[in-house]
Amino acid sequence: MFQRLRQRLRGTPVQPLWEYKVVQLVAQPPASPEDASRKLGGSLSAEALRSQFPEYYAHQNGRRQINDFLNSLGADGWELVQVQQIADLPLMVFKRPKRLAATANLAKQEPEPEEHHAQQPR
Repeated sequence: MFQRLRQRLRGTPVQPLWEYKVVQLVAQPPASPEDASRKLGGSLSAEALRSQFPEYYAHQNGRRQINDFLNSLGADGWELVQVQQIADLPLMVFKRPKRLAATANLAKQEPEPEEHHAQQPR
């Protein structure tokens, strides 16, 4: 760490450090309220399940889900650098500049509250 700091102070270019994330998308069939109703022995109808849990049983747009997923990773600083097909499923490789442990620890540390101890009467 000190060597990198010295290089920065001297104006020597510093080679960035990277961290990587690998994600493989897996296709799943959409949830079926009819199947869930059968598994529950008909105690809840498919219509009731669909109306009570629209986020789970709504017809999802797969492209929008992927778009939202990629945007959430981008907001965390991840950049998509490669997509590879493996067994007909996309494997995606992301990278972002590595956060130095010292910097990350400083950001996470909060000042500890002062402890006030009450003395017990003797």
